[in-house]
Amino acid sequence: MAQEPQDFSEQPTSAYLVISQGSQGSRRMEIWKDCTTIGRSRDCDIFLEDIAVHRKQACILFTASGYVLRDDHDNGDCFVNEQPVRERLLTDGDVMRFGNTQLTFYGHEGTRPFQLATSRGRESLLGKKTDPNASVTAKLDLSNVRGMIRSFELLNVMTVGRSRDCDIFLEDLAVSRLHATIREVDNGSYEIEDHRSAAGTFVNGMRITRYRLLDGDVVQIGLNKLIFRRSRG
Repeated sequence: MAQEPQDFSEQPTSAYLVISQGSQGSRRMEIWKDCTTIGRSRDCDIFLEDIAVHRKQACILFTASGYVLRDDHDNGDCFVNEQPVRERLLTDGDVMRFGNTQLTFYGHEGTRPFQLATSRGRESLLGKKTDPNASVTAKLDLSNVRGMIRSFELLNVMTVGRSRDCDIFLEDLAVSRLHATIREVDNGSYEIEDHRSAAGTFVNGMRITRYRLLDGDVVQIGLNKLIFRRSRG
């Protein structure tokens, strides 16, 4: 039974596709409509310049269950993880193939869950004494083009990048694998250091190499904005 699309105005999304077309490299496309059409027609939301793809090949629907791929050509040539499908609920990391074009589905922007990044940071503090009188806390509020994603409590050292080994993992092709490091320097103050990233790290619109963060500073890494917040208990 066909899935009915949902209204994006009621539930914002941050899903996207990474499209690979051989020697043409990869590009990223946000999924922002309740019904995203895919095909060789320039009228499609996602235009695939591939003669092996039908003019109207498929669509991705946002439903109450999640994102659903539907074969609109009904010719058995829509594949998910190399299995032919007519209709399929997509999960993070699924690889779709139409003709000679591969599209990888990512169900969320941004980073791994907050508790994972926090626990990784806290492990680096094991065996270290903490100041019981310390009352300064710091965090990063992460947002992208679709608004707030989540907050990260800052610990003594946190790495930021596209590698899943980073404390703050940004699933963004414009971000380097190890893009930057944020570290505590003294008395609850923090600085951010760029690791010679290709796209650069920006604070309040200025490209930086190393910068002492102030409350309210806006850090731009790829398509992601991280707002630095300090507060006293």
